[in-house]
Amino acid sequence: MGLYLNKHIRTLAVLLATAPFSLLGQIDRTRAPEPGPAPVIELGESTVTELPNGLTLIVVENHRLPEVSWSLRLDYSPVLEGATSSMFGELMRSGTTTKTKAELDEAIDFLGASLNASSTSLSGSSLTKHSDELLKLMSDVLYNPAFSDHEINKLRTQALSGLMADETSPDAISHILTRTLNYTHQHPYGKVTTAESLESLNRDDFVSFYDRYFRPNIAYLVVVGDINPEEAYNMAAEYFGDWEKADVPYVRWEVPARARFNRVCFSPIEGAVQSTIKLTHTINMAPGSEDAIAASVMNSILGGGAFSGRLMQNLREDKAFTYGARSSFSTDPYVGSFTAFADVRNEVTDSSIVEFLNEIRRMISEPVDSSTLALTKNYMTGSFARNLESAWTVASFAFNIERYGLPNDYYSTYLEKLAAVSIEDIQRIAKNHLKPDQIYITCVGSRDVIPSLEKFSTHGIVELFDAYGKPLIERRDAAPGITAKSVIRDHYQSIGGVKALSKIKTLKKTGSIEIGGAMTLGYSQINYFKKGARGAHRSFSMSGQEIITNTITDEGGVEAQMSPLKAMEGSDLLKNQWRSLSLTYLLNPEEYSISTELLGVENINGVEYHVVKFARTDIHVDLTCYFELESKRLTITKESPSTLEQDMTSTTNYNNYLDQGDGISFPMEVISITGIQRMSIRISNVEIDGEIDHTKFTLD
Repeated sequence: MGLYLNKHIRTLAVLLATAPFSLLGQIDRTRAPEPGPAPVIELGESTVTELPNGLTLIVVENHRLPEVSWSLRLDYSPVLEGATSSMFGELMRSGTTTKTKAELDEAIDFLGASLNASSTSLSGSSLTKHSDELLKLMSDVLYNPAFSDHEINKLRTQALSGLMADETSPDAISHILTRTLNYTHQHPYGKVTTAESLESLNRDDFVSFYDRYFRPNIAYLVVVGDINPEEAYNMAAEYFGDWEKADVPYVRWEVPARARFNRVCFSPIEGAVQSTIKLTHTINMAPGSEDAIAASVMNSILGGGAFSGRLMQNLREDKAFTYGARSSFSTDPYVGSFTAFADVRNEVTDSSIVEFLNEIRRMISEPVDSSTLALTKNYMTGSFARNLESAWTVASFAFNIERYGLPNDYYSTYLEKLAAVSIEDIQRIAKNHLKPDQIYITCVGSRDVIPSLEKFSTHGIVELFDAYGKPLIERRDAAPGITAKSVIRDHYQSIGGVKALSKIKTLKKTGSIEIGGAMTLGYSQINYFKKGARGAHRSFSMSGQEIITNTITDEGGVEAQMSPLKAMEGSDLLKNQWRSLSLTYLLNPEEYSISTELLGVENINGVEYHVVKFARTDIHVDLTCYFELESKRLTITKESPSTLEQDMTSTTNYNNYLDQGDGISFPMEVISITGIQRMSIRISNVEIDGEIDHTKFTLD
């Protein structure tokens, strides 16, 4: 048996899986047909051998046409060299030490052949009778790349022009944004080519890349066409047998962490009339894994290739928001991704995101119906059978089996495994791998839609990014005469004045605290302040039970968190002394060697803020305060302790300042978000200068 399905067997397979009638007897139009058994796919076995230098040879015979294709594929770990790898293939194809690019092109055209290169492959195709001549050209490109400065400069100029075009392309910007969010700039999958990285390239970079990674012991030579395994081996040995093997560096990249909460990330394009939306997160599923086929069925139902996908039916057919809405679920040996995407009109951007999230959550919460599952399986069966027409499909199957260590019958039993996917499998895969509450919601388009997107962010903030996936912080210089000290003093003046706040001896706040949106408890906080020989005491209670208490003086501090008192030391003591001994502590950071910097004026969702940063590295102070220009009040703080990851930055919003008498105001709502943890404190009563308990100032 050859490597391909006999034409009649293939046709029968498709009919059994997709025909809406009985092949024998009368048509019964009153009920859906019962599915037949999954047909057995006779792919045959590919011939796999290895050359002495470690080159793996995979041969797939196909004698229908007098042509042969040769594909050399390299399998090395991802490389953090975006600019080099993006230009490498074109540079290899741009001439050798024996032929200029024009001479190489002419020789290929004369044969009626093709020859292509990339940073991970070298391939060519020709009539069978020209195989020797083609392999001479391929081996010349492989062994003797010129990497000429002239071609490097030309390709660099072209790449720089492409970057300029991409800076205004919604698709290009969206692609970069989702990559950098999912994988980060420190991972090869998230590496972005920039003008700076292109300008810094030189010939040595390409020579070094070639020497490290173009080695036969990590290469597969896949041969497809009018040739037998013995002929293919002899020709491979003749033209690639002298290729020298060597150790190839391997890097074990950490799997990028998935977002801990929903983040809305926006890249603005001036004058955009539609929004390019993607909802995305990483997934961990290797090619050929046990759940890979069920995952592809799940994704096809949600928004894969079929027009009947739920996203398409919802956003296009029902709502008319877009021409097309789809999703992808990509497996990968290192880290893959799930993405749902569409281009929609500006005015329905937020409504479209609602529907995307609804459909993703529906896959998790509701079992699919049997008719939908059957329709999807039929579509995928037909697609699989049609793809078998291509010899390269079968060659890719053979390559995947070798590269990923799949069972030899993985593809020949594909339809059996597809037929076995159940309703329960679909929901299990969705529950395990779709994360609608840990997802990046990305949008490229007009700034006009930004206010409507805030509600989708766990933090209530729309983060801005530039065309290269880097945070876009839009700041301008503060007005002349404005300093960090004046901004801070204006804040204190706006809530009662430095003098009045400094006289407060006791401060008691009561109300409620909501944790995680699911638990609401009574809340009470009492602060005592001792003047002269400075001291402060604070206790924090929930539902009448004291949770945290601490006492701070100039000499030291003690604290307890539902436990016996323990002494504060080092950076913990210094930070608490700075923040606890005075209600106006932002005015005296220099007393604790904490630097203060006015970063400028920043616009966040249409509101302008003076931004002041406080920092001291050795005690982990990294606090950024946002003071509204209009009210002058502190309304946002962001704190990034060096011991925590970037997306664990604590963001606190101070809302609804109310006058408590004598012009002294306090925020009546304080919302803090750290990672996925949200805590909301709502104050119902503030009591100033009640009775003071002087015994609270001891450190014993």
